[in-house]
Amino acid sequence: MKEKTGIKYEAYFGSVRFFRHVICLCFFLIVITPYLSMTVLFYQNKLLRSEITSLRSRSFDKGVSPDKTPASENSNIVSSPEYQKKYPDLYCTPRTPFVKKEKTVYLTFDDGPSRHTEKILRILRKYNIKATFFAVGKNDPKSKKFMRRIVEEGHTLAPHSYTHAYNKIYTSVDSFLDDFKKINDLIYETTGVRPNILRFPGGTVNVYNRRIFRELSAEMLRRGYTFYDWDVSAADATKSATADSVMKSIIYGVHENRRNIVLMHDTSEKTLKALEKTIIYLKNKGFAFDRLTNEVEPVTFYYNYLEKGGV
Repeated sequence: MKEKTGIKYEAYFGSVRFFRHVICLCFFLIVITPYLSMTVLFYQNKLLRSEITSLRSRSFDKGVSPDKTPASENSNIVSSPEYQKKYPDLYCTPRTPFVKKEKTVYLTFDDGPSRHTEKILRILRKYNIKATFFAVGKNDPKSKKFMRRIVEEGHTLAPHSYTHAYNKIYTSVDSFLDDFKKINDLIYETTGVRPNILRFPGGTVNVYNRRIFRELSAEMLRRGYTFYDWDVSAADATKSATADSVMKSIIYGVHENRRNIVLMHDTSEKTLKALEKTIIYLKNKGFAFDRLTNEVEPVTFYYNYLEKGGV
């Protein structure tokens, strides 16, 4: 009996039926793994959103500038007291309650100023639209001129990062604050406006800052800043992007029953080519346009896988 069992086992192992079973198992794992991952991420995101909401509420309820909040009350928010002592002027006052406008589009342009900024501003002015520009550290005279124009023409100018070097700015909260201080000062010294919102490079959480994002988010909230991700992407940072694909990504992404924060890039020629047609289309559909301020309810997500080319 044992011999027969052994013979059957040897006959099965390496047989067509064996490999068929292996293939079926692999296929099952390939199919089920994404669903399991999505389930885990869903619950993690739910928890993280609750944390951010709690942190925002805590800042608002105090009714004072975050730099005046007793350290003992913040001991459960951040783990390192050292970076809290850095840059005592790097604070602002958060706003509450947030305003949420339905059927409103917030056009946002990252990574500028660039050679396309002037044409973008011209299109926005033509249709009397206010937008938001998340700037990087370009301090040449032409870039500074565009920064001043952005503010003078009624748009929002806010920090994205100074270096946009993910590997450096996300090594620690200290590193991020060093970089943020530089772009924040550049905007203030150039335009006279003190920013109170920002967009993290790559979004609130990305493949570079997962180790520190909780700490980093809590620290920026403690300092009074509001950060904005997006719920519509123009997908203009991909190599396959075209003016047509950019337009379709936006118009198919917006919804009437919410405010729509649209991610675009100041540096993208495809975005420039698609911008006017996209505006006309959305206006004809009855959408309103506005700029981001810290009164606008934020979009915040957590597990953002970077598009090729970065954001």
